[in-house]
Amino acid sequence: MPKFQQRAMVLTALALASHVALAQAVLAPAAPAAPPPPNVKLDHWRWELGLGASVSSGNTEASSATFNADGARISAHGKWTVNGRLLYAKDAKGTTAEQVAADSRYDHNVTPLVFLFGQVGGLRDRPANLDLRVTAGGGAGYHVIETPQTIFDVTAGLGYARDRYTQPKVVNDQNRETLDRVELLLGENSSHRLTDNTTFKQQLALSPALDGSGLRAEWKAGLAVAMTAKLKLSVNASMRYNGDPGVGIKKTDTLVVTGVQLTLD
Repeated sequence: MPKFQQRAMVLTALALASHVALAQAVLAPAAPAAPPPPNVKLDHWRWELGLGASVSSGNTEASSATFNADGARISAHGKWTVNGRLLYAKDAKGTTAEQVAADSRYDHNVTPLVFLFGQVGGLRDRPANLDLRVTAGGGAGYHVIETPQTIFDVTAGLGYARDRYTQPKVVNDQNRETLDRVELLLGENSSHRLTDNTTFKQQLALSPALDGSGLRAEWKAGLAVAMTAKLKLSVNASMRYNGDPGVGIKKTDTLVVTGVQLTLD
């Protein structure tokens, strides 16, 4: 089966799982905010480290490697998260992927259901002509569902983004080296414990520019199956959209990664 068909099947499966899980959350009766599960330590960092790699030779010469680190610290008043990702791939023609991303967010509970958030992020993607994107923003969110099995939040706020391009490109009808914009931040995210050893997470972020110059969007999803208390098998997918990345640059980037995750706490 061609690789693009395999990726399409994985993305379709994850999207269907996302829609089913969200439908279950919406149809579930309203519940007050729940305390953290018993196995979650308050005021303590919990990390998940993931690794994926592939090497092929013969008629196809290609290799790829991915690494991600996701940390979370829950307190009585809120939650701090830190995420990082490295991606590198090459084939016989040269480098096909070279991406570094990092972001952090803090949620502060105002009431059991309402919270304020602040976030910062950075992205470098050379094949997409993005030398560096820096983002910052904040706003408010609402815990629609919060139980030990299902968490579903919605958020809204304002943010700032600055892109610096590897090579000057025509963006928004002008030849630019950089682009600055103020954006509306709209998002939703959910996590679901499907079974005792299977979890599913997804997140959608929409960032339309307030001056009407374009839309950025990103959807991420991941399915993990625990093999032991520390090790998990995982499949993660992401789709990133930029309404105007520059002449000659594709608007959509899709990534599917399978690998293993190590939990440290």
